[in-house]
Amino acid sequence: MSDTQKQNQILFVDDDDVFLGTIGDLFSAWSHGNWQVFRANSADQALEILKVQKMDLIVVDANMPVLDGVQFLRILTRRHPDLKKVMLTGLATEEKRSECLANGAELFIEKPRSSDGLRSVFVMLDELMTWKPREGFQGMLRKVGLQDVIQMECLGRNSCILEINNPQADGRIYIEDGSLIHAAVGPATGEKALQKLLSFTGGSFQLLPFEPPPQRTINGPWEFLLMEAARVTDENAQKNASGLEASTAETAATRKPIANVTVAETLICSETGEVLYECQCADVIPRLVLLQNIAQQGVALASDLPFGNFDRLEIKLGDGRAIVQTRADRLVFVRVINQLAGA
Repeated sequence: MSDTQKQNQILFVDDDDVFLGTIGDLFSAWSHGNWQVFRANSADQALEILKVQKMDLIVVDANMPVLDGVQFLRILTRRHPDLKKVMLTGLATEEKRSECLANGAELFIEKPRSSDGLRSVFVMLDELMTWKPREGFQGMLRKVGLQDVIQMECLGRNSCILEINNPQADGRIYIEDGSLIHAAVGPATGEKALQKLLSFTGGSFQLLPFEPPPQRTINGPWEFLLMEAARVTDENAQKNASGLEASTAETAATRKPIANVTVAETLICSETGEVLYECQCADVIPRLVLLQNIAQQGVALASDLPFGNFDRLEIKLGDGRAIVQTRADRLVFVRVINQLAGA
């Protein structure tokens, strides 16, 4: 290795000391001095090393005791978002693979049982180490919807800042552990800012490492927040198309009292009826039946009518409304109530 060449820093985390010693010695030799290998036999020891030594790559055993690899991966993703992460396991399953990749792992590798297998792992890690991503995450809103990006980040329970640049205005959406907690664009903050940002039809965005916002202005399930933003965007588009904007010039005396919207009930389940999330839902079974019936009717409507897929239903209630969203991976029921401001 030349004096000017940077040595790659790699940290292996595994409770098997014999495996740590073997893989560390072999990979150091195979790298011809280009790797500086660190070892830790627990998550706590690994975090102490990361406090004092910057790493290019960390390889974590998925089945460690006390704090398992997936839990540790979530901590690493929050504390060290730029660190490349690889999960190594002796028992690989598709469920575990999906869980690890969704929580920030670049690779999910089964532990090799031969020297040839170890060599293959070394080659994969060496390739990953030399791969240099572009700063941030770039995308055009016309090609990738912000709603899709937010859904991916929230489903993965990630923490990040989504920075949006548009000719109209620039703004930010803060996501912490898969929850929307703050949005700002111009003087607007909170849900109004989120709805404005999601209404943009062009521009660019990038994902930035998470840092706490100046204040928390958004609460509630992200599924409902995205559905509400889509509803507001649809209503505004309809008003613009039909020339109804003039109705906003009505006097204060004739305007209806402004209502605050409160989430009263939330239920998220799989298409097969498995409850994924529930909040203040007193009658789960009737709600599950309702969701599955609406999903079935939606499929029938989509096949009979040439208008595309059915994905959302809004039901007006006496004190508010219920919103149902049907997707291939989940069914969502949200009931909200309207309360007059100041009441």
